[in-house]
Amino acid sequence: MPCAISSFFEICDTNPDGSSLEDPLKIGARGGGFILKRGNTTKALSGKDIKSDQVTINGKSVPGARTSLKVLELLREDYDIDPVRLLHVIDPPIGSGFGTSGAGAVGAAIAVSNLFDLRLTLTEASAFAHRAEIDSVTGLGTVISLVSSTGAIGLVTEPGCFSVGRVDSILEEYGKYTIFCACFGPIEKSTVLKEPTMRLKVNEYGRKTLESIIDEGTVDALLRYSRIFAERTGIASQELLRLADKSIELGAIGATQNMIGNAVHCLVPKSRKNSFLRDFCRLVPKTAIFESELCQSGPLLAD
Repeated sequence: MPCAISSFFEICDTNPDGSSLEDPLKIGARGGGFILKRGNTTKALSGKDIKSDQVTINGKSVPGARTSLKVLELLREDYDIDPVRLLHVIDPPIGSGFGTSGAGAVGAAIAVSNLFDLRLTLTEASAFAHRAEIDSVTGLGTVISLVSSTGAIGLVTEPGCFSVGRVDSILEEYGKYTIFCACFGPIEKSTVLKEPTMRLKVNEYGRKTLESIIDEGTVDALLRYSRIFAERTGIASQELLRLADKSIELGAIGATQNMIGNAVHCLVPKSRKNSFLRDFCRLVPKTAIFESELCQSGPLLAD
């Protein structure tokens, strides 16, 4: 299952009259970013020794994995399933704006469907994952971007789950780029998604950012306007913005802060990859650097 980086977003959880949307499948986000080749795998187990739902991530028990556990709760409302142990192996840093909760949620829904022969379609499985993210306040538009398979450099132009929203893609040869990220730990997303003043700024500049990117239709525009979005909304720290700007001097075609995460992503042509990494390591500890190619595939089922 691929993961994803969001470069900008607009919160879409109200009706035109300002009242709250009640249907979680219609709640979501507009935005854009990158689909990563490095993601996660999920396996679901059941048996007499499993008495309650459990989640492990990279071999460690995580009782607070609320989005994955929410998927199981929602599935159990519709299906008679035994307690499940979910085994996630997640490659990108967790809680840093790489869409790991959304990817894990999709993986969980599909793995449980396979385990109990529920025969969920991709639309059905992703709806459970989308609802789990909305209920858990861990994301808004990640699931639709992960399962749509429309492009490695993607845009969510209308919010909602896979069957409701709308996606588009910037048509550029994604195979010639590498994403380098500097990651400095997790961040709590709900502080941004719920804070009224921040929400107003995010939605004002998020809509303008999407319109500007569509007008130009290039990956350069995606990163350039997303950098402006990060600064004007106040989400980005000055330290991360300086690092993003410095990475462009080192050879990246653009860079900005992960949305939402304490991390920076830099898009680098593969022809400059080695020289960029050498110089980037002088600014960022090597242990804080995450690297991935891009992809445009959705969920893949293991044998």
